[in-house]
Amino acid sequence: CIRDRYQRRVRGDSNTKHKMEKLTKQNIKTILESVDNFLFDCDGVLWRSGTVIEGIPATLQLLRRLGKKLYFVSNNSSSSREQYRHKMEGLGIQEVKKEEIFPSSYCIAAYLESIGFNKKVAVIGESGIKNELEEAGFKYVDADQSLDKTSNINYIKQLEEVELDKDIGAVVIGWDHHFNYYKLGYAKLLITEQNCLFVATNTDSTFPAGKGRFLPGSGSLVASLSTATGKQPVVVGKPSKFLYDVLDHKLKLEPKRTMMVGDRLDTDILFGNMCNLQTLLVFTGVSGEEELKDPQNTIFPTYCASTLSDILTCLLYTSPSPRDRQKSRMP
Repeated sequence: CIRDRYQRRVRGDSNTKHKMEKLTKQNIKTILESVDNFLFDCDGVLWRSGTVIEGIPATLQLLRRLGKKLYFVSNNSSSSREQYRHKMEGLGIQEVKKEEIFPSSYCIAAYLESIGFNKKVAVIGESGIKNELEEAGFKYVDADQSLDKTSNINYIKQLEEVELDKDIGAVVIGWDHHFNYYKLGYAKLLITEQNCLFVATNTDSTFPAGKGRFLPGSGSLVASLSTATGKQPVVVGKPSKFLYDVLDHKLKLEPKRTMMVGDRLDTDILFGNMCNLQTLLVFTGVSGEEELKDPQNTIFPTYCASTLSDILTCLLYTSPSPRDRQKSRMP
């Protein structure tokens, strides 16, 4: 089962180096011939600050026509699979099925299912986590459900007096733009006084926002709870191998014929390297060429490109292989 594989796995060497190449019209043939499955990060790869990156819909459409299988793996837990599908449709990314989307919000529910969890969950997070928990049959409460918002009593005093919900057995934390001290305090008490599980969607320190800015991500929230409790969470999103176990359980992927496409070295590319996938780093999100070439950097992709749509550009000047030409004719 997923749980057994997750517990048996040992984290790979983060210093593994690949022979890195820039994406070109010459090596695109090699990629097409060697990759059947593409795993795409979303924020910073397909869109940025809610705006689709130029050329992405056409690139994905062409890859589908060539018979490639496309899956979407995001650390952003604010949306559920169905919410992601709806967002993609609104951005012009068509033909995406719910079953092809694997956000960390879904992985939270998958992890709890894998360990046979049967208690209530306290959530620091948004609708994505809550919707996936509900769909999986888990009961949940917001981490500030016991807060008296009409009271003039401050958070500290309320936390001193609060009675913990004995039915809660896990605290899950992801992106929450309403994060506050009470949520942090209540979650801390549940973990340290009630020995609740501590599960996080991801540890991304920042995310790419508008106007070229990077704002604090879920990892910043997780770090505060880790500091308060003195404990480290189970992390289900990239670069955790648990995500790959979920994918493999559902899709039966062949690692050597699968490519992870992402914009972060420390999550997307590290995840791909640890799982023995081919990797493509695009410079439309967090990690740029400067970080990649930094002498201190120890994480390298198989390929790099300015943008995912460089695949389309290269393909326009490259004749597909006989194998892919045959696939493109398939109904």
